[in-house]
Amino acid sequence: MAAETLTFGVLADSQAQLNDLVSLVEATGHRVAIAKMASVRNLLAELPAVDAWVVRLNLQQDSALAIVEHLESSDCPVIYDDMECYGNLGGHDRAKRFAAKLQLCTGVAKPEEGAKAQEVWVLAASTGGPEAVTRFLKALSPELEGVAFVYAQHINAEISLSLQKALLLSTQWSVVTCERSRVLREKSIYVVPPDNQVDIYDSGVIAPNSLAWLGPYRPSADQVMARLARHYGNRAGAIVFSGMGDDGSKSCSYMRRSGGMVWAQSPGTCAVDSMPVSAIATGAVSYQGSPENLARQFVYRRQIPPKAINN
Repeated sequence: MAAETLTFGVLADSQAQLNDLVSLVEATGHRVAIAKMASVRNLLAELPAVDAWVVRLNLQQDSALAIVEHLESSDCPVIYDDMECYGNLGGHDRAKRFAAKLQLCTGVAKPEEGAKAQEVWVLAASTGGPEAVTRFLKALSPELEGVAFVYAQHINAEISLSLQKALLLSTQWSVVTCERSRVLREKSIYVVPPDNQVDIYDSGVIAPNSLAWLGPYRPSADQVMARLARHYGNRAGAIVFSGMGDDGSKSCSYMRRSGGMVWAQSPGTCAVDSMPVSAIATGAVSYQGSPENLARQFVYRRQIPPKAINN
């Protein structure tokens, strides 16, 4: 069945940016109903109803912030596009990245692309985690291939969308929700929901489960790590970032015995160090560092045989 065609409004700071955004929207198969520069007088009074807005504005300016506040006061999704996030990507790859943003913010189902992930790592975090994880993602090489991340962040459902938007601004990778069954694909970050469990299968599929998470943590990094280790073995791993409590520590040894790796953010670089300290105390953590050092080491280990890392 063909995907639903949506109607978009586009706002930008210049005519060149406006033309670029219109081209991106149309390349995804959707329609642009209005395209305006932010400098147009009485802009807010002229904005029609659309299915979603795409904006590329300088948010350091008060006038841009007023526009954003007006758009976000309605129920209409607002998609923030940052040209710098595309790096040196060609037109086709840029369209793919942009389509991923549309899918996240509007719920539009698009065909999933990309090779199945060769390795899957859990990013486990709580208090201070979003800042640490975004630093890690920004420091990753965009050429890194073959890897997917499953992000288990203690969070309320009400602010889950804000977390996903922050991730989109921090990486060129796809940011994917787990509201339906999906193949774990490379260069993708799968955000684990706080309200219900997810299952991971030998076929490389992650799927929602109607059951609530067991224990005090939502989502439970321990449960996600155990399921990933069970099915991916030496192709699994986990990084425990800043957070309060001990979530993740109960599955560290199991992950290591299954052949996977466990790393941790160094306690001195954490906003709250309880989660990494608990993980390190298990003796299963083989590397620790700042988010930036973790990213550099992650890229380095992909370039040499895994056994050389584990020995």
